[in-house]
Amino acid sequence: MPKKTGIPRVSEVEALETICREVQANGRITNIHRDKLSSIFRQRLEKALETLEERRVKKYVFQPSGRTVWIVVGKKNEYLVMPAAEYCTCDDFYFQFHQGHLCYHIVAQKLAEATSQFDLIEDDDQLFDILIKEWKTTEVRISKKHESAATESTA
Repeated sequence: MPKKTGIPRVSEVEALETICREVQANGRITNIHRDKLSSIFRQRLEKALETLEERRVKKYVFQPSGRTVWIVVGKKNEYLVMPAAEYCTCDDFYFQFHQGHLCYHIVAQKLAEATSQFDLIEDDDQLFDILIKEWKTTEVRISKKHESAATESTA
């Protein structure tokens, strides 16, 4: 059992938000930020930084509405990330978020936004419904896969 030190444990979300504000103010990720992030996210940070370097974070802005959708291109699929809700359509989110862990896609999106290291894609509102349907279809496929695996393991 971990020893209580009297110092409250900061959640991954709070820590990431604080560091992203600093990164945005500095205009870059410093070694100090990298060390703090690494101590919190470990392997997920490495994957997130690789995602940034490879420009796999996409910000879709639809006009004239101004609706915004964030997509992170992962190893297997494109994942819809909703930064305000700390939500992602990936498997890691599905299995880890209830334990307080953010997936690397969310970490990558937050860092990409803080550093402006993302591809901006501007599209017409007419494409919004088509693209959202495509991204949600991926999410539904993933959910059904997990439901069938859960059903098989309880049978």
